[in-house]
Amino acid sequence: MSKNQEYARRLKELEGYARDIIAFKLVDELPPGIEHYGSDVSFMCAIVAEVWQGRKCFYITNNNVLCGGAVYAGIGNKKMTKEDFDAGMATSLGKNKAYENRQVMRRVNQQIPHHFKHYKYLIIGALEHVETPNQVMIVADANRIMRLCKAYTWKTGELVHGLQGTAWCTQSLPVVHRTKTMTYTLGDPPSRFLMQLEPGEMYCNIHYDLLPLIVENLENISSGHVLE
Repeated sequence: MSKNQEYARRLKELEGYARDIIAFKLVDELPPGIEHYGSDVSFMCAIVAEVWQGRKCFYITNNNVLCGGAVYAGIGNKKMTKEDFDAGMATSLGKNKAYENRQVMRRVNQQIPHHFKHYKYLIIGALEHVETPNQVMIVADANRIMRLCKAYTWKTGELVHGLQGTAWCTQSLPVVHRTKTMTYTLGDPPSRFLMQLEPGEMYCNIHYDLLPLIVENLENISSGHVLE
């Protein structure tokens, strides 16, 4: 059994996750045996969610991504025409959309860490099938996400900082890549819809270097029964 297979098995055994743990790996050279997503184009969150639908490990480029998620994932945006850009703004700004106006959108982006380097490819798959990923994502209910955060803080003394108010990809992927820590988020209405999350589920992204520490310490945290 590989190291990642053991991590996935142990986490599911301890925590009973209903969903596969998803791994992300940025590369400029592809390892053998990873299939291309193909010529399809979709939103970043919808592409990732295909792992839960049984899709095997695959890679994408920024040409596969319809939204700004490619930038936050670390593969940069594809070149856009002015017409494409204006169409994107029209779907993002205004009532019942992501932001009230462009100034608000700009203010949000100023608060998000950005990648200094953009890679050619992003490999996405279940943790068991991605060797040495950059980070992993666990989607579960609030109690299970709390336990992941508590295991990290129990061992390190460092608090886990969440982000909320904008898109799933914006709030999770870049901050973990830059800080090499972990974070949690509730996502936003489009990401939750496209990824088919239940009302009580939330996201937790963890830098891969921290995964062994968390797996090792989940059994060390308090059960909560402080009066016993």
